[in-house]
Amino acid sequence: MAEWETFRKFAAMNKKKITSIMGLALAVMLTGCDKSDKSINYTVKVTLDNKQHHDSATLLVLEEEYNQLRECGSARQQNGSFTFTGQIDKPKVALIRWDDDQSEPFYLVLESGNINVTIGQDTWDITGSPQNSAYLHYINQRNGIMNARIATWQEYLKMAADSSLKRDDEQLMVRQDSLLNDSLQRLTVERINQGDAVGRIIRERYASQLDKEHMRKLK
Repeated sequence: MAEWETFRKFAAMNKKKITSIMGLALAVMLTGCDKSDKSINYTVKVTLDNKQHHDSATLLVLEEEYNQLRECGSARQQNGSFTFTGQIDKPKVALIRWDDDQSEPFYLVLESGNINVTIGQDTWDITGSPQNSAYLHYINQRNGIMNARIATWQEYLKMAADSSLKRDDEQLMVRQDSLLNDSLQRLTVERINQGDAVGRIIRERYASQLDKEHMRKLK
C-alpha cells in the first residue's frame, strides 16, 4: 500500500509523461574512433523538429572494457540536423551530447549503415539500424505499460475526487498496477539479459528502477 501511495502522489504531480534517464557514470574522456582492417562505416543523421534547437552536438561511444566515453566527432547544426560519419570496430552504445550540457543526452546503438534519428519534443524515432529498431521496440513496449499505469492512477484520482471510489475499486486498481509493474520489470530484465548493446543502454537507463527481486535476476 505504501508503494501505491507513492504512485498516487507521483501521478498527481505528473499525469502526462513519466520518463527517466540515467547518466552514464564515466570518469575519463577519450577522443577518436576506430580505424582498422575490421572497421565498419557508419553515418548518423539527427533531425530535430522545429520545437527543438541545439547549435552543436557531440557523438560519443562507450568503451565497455574501460567504462569510458570516447568522442567520435562533433557537428554544427545545419537546417535543423546534424550528421556524423566514421568507423567503429563493432556495434557500441553511443550517446549524443548537446551544446547545452544540462540537456539530457540521446542514447542509441552505433553500428554499420545509415542511421536516421528524428527527435521531437515528446517523441523520437530511429530507422536504418537493426539494434536501434530493437531498442525502439522496447521503448514502445515500456511506454505502453507506463501509459496503462498512468491511466489507472488517473482513474483512481478521479474517483477519489468525486467520492465514487469504493474499497473494492481501490483494491482492484492496486492489483492492476502491481501486475503492470511486474510486467514492466520482467520485460526490462529479459531485455538487459540479452547482453547486447541495446541491453547495456537499458541497463544504464532503467536498471535502478528494478526492485530487489528482479535485480537479482540480472546476469
